[in-house]
Amino acid sequence: GSSCAPLVERFNEAIGQGREFDAHRAAEDSLASPECSAFRMPMLRRLAAWRLNEAQMAMARGRPPEEYENALVTAEAAQVLWQASATLAEARFGERRFVEAAQAYDRAIEIVKSETLTPTTPSPAEIQSLIDRAGQARLLAANEAPKSGREQMVKTAAASSGALGGVFSPLVRGIAPRAVPMPITFEYRSATLTPVGEHAARELLRAIQEQRPEKVRVIGHTDARGGADYNLKLSKQRAEAVAEFLRRSGLAIPIEADGVGFAEPMKVGAASGLSQDDIYALNRRVEWRRE
Repeated sequence: GSSCAPLVERFNEAIGQGREFDAHRAAEDSLASPECSAFRMPMLRRLAAWRLNEAQMAMARGRPPEEYENALVTAEAAQVLWQASATLAEARFGERRFVEAAQAYDRAIEIVKSETLTPTTPSPAEIQSLIDRAGQARLLAANEAPKSGREQMVKTAAASSGALGGVFSPLVRGIAPRAVPMPITFEYRSATLTPVGEHAARELLRAIQEQRPEKVRVIGHTDARGGADYNLKLSKQRAEAVAEFLRRSGLAIPIEADGVGFAEPMKVGAASGLSQDDIYALNRRVEWRRE
């Protein structure tokens, strides 16, 4: 303890005076000193919070991204502060870099799940918002795939156990995500999976195999274009195509497939910056419903 006091003091002084490099050095020095290692995590968290605050102040003042990008990326790189990952995710979402946004939201979810990294549990609304935004970013990334000419499949974060984590997590600090929207995309006006859609269906298969629910429900949704009857039929066919894919892949758990057409549009909180095409993309989805 007492031999660490000068190190802690040096760190606190550097942070207080805004000397980022010196604060970083003090946090690194805590690692080299075994008896001071207990101080390292609080130092890293405080340093990340300071960097995040610098970035957020610049963002609030409407400064150009190049003025806060480095502080934001560095704050997030330590992966010790969920707010840093969430802020980076939101920035990438606004820049339409949906793959990176989804991955950063996933990282935020994993940081929230760790009681060591996140001693104070965020509010249920904050946790739900992270889960919702992670799902939305994945759907939008899949929708961008044909335009960009490359597969925009978001690789889901692995939990500390090695199982699928992030948006697939069965539990996030007491919050159980009830409906997980899958970026399973189909050929235009058909129930044939695209290559990106098949990749997403394989990921769903892996999550179900890892979590072993008693039964699986998949619900198809469409956007609002076209007649109600047509969309209801198409949504059911798409849900059934996913169920069939899971069965063919050897899933022995009972699978229920249904469709609701455009009766349940996705609730998009912060729709700012999203086009009508984006809203359509969020509504064209297959959800894994957990009971």
